[in-house]
Amino acid sequence: MLDFITQATADYQHYFIWVGVVSFIVFVVSLLLTPFLLGKIPQDYFIHTNQHKVEIKHPGHLVVVIIRTLIGFVLLVAGIIMLVTPGQGVISILIGLFLMEFPGKRKLELKLINHEPTFKALNWLRSKANKPPFDR
Repeated sequence: MLDFITQATADYQHYFIWVGVVSFIVFVVSLLLTPFLLGKIPQDYFIHTNQHKVEIKHPGHLVVVIIRTLIGFVLLVAGIIMLVTPGQGVISILIGLFLMEFPGKRKLELKLINHEPTFKALNWLRSKANKPPFDR
């Protein structure tokens, strides 16, 4: 059994190196982008329930919503990966969820923001972007 593990590690060493490099890059990018992206969310985002409904008025707006949702999905997947590799997994998942559009999003956001450690972490990261804390 130990020989099999040693052999598999030797055979797939280059994959392990690539996983390490990609993990490091995602970690650095998430460290740099997280405060910036949290700073883009309005301070009163969690107070007004109907203010943030998506209204698609023209095709260009639809493209923006699709791009935002794709970026959010990438952050969500990267956050899930960062739960087991170095990085800010939970924060990346939250930002990904905030960017995406899907049914039940508002309920999920309010549930997450009412979790006190998550609320404190988000406000701490907002302070790094020189933005005021979220209201709730």
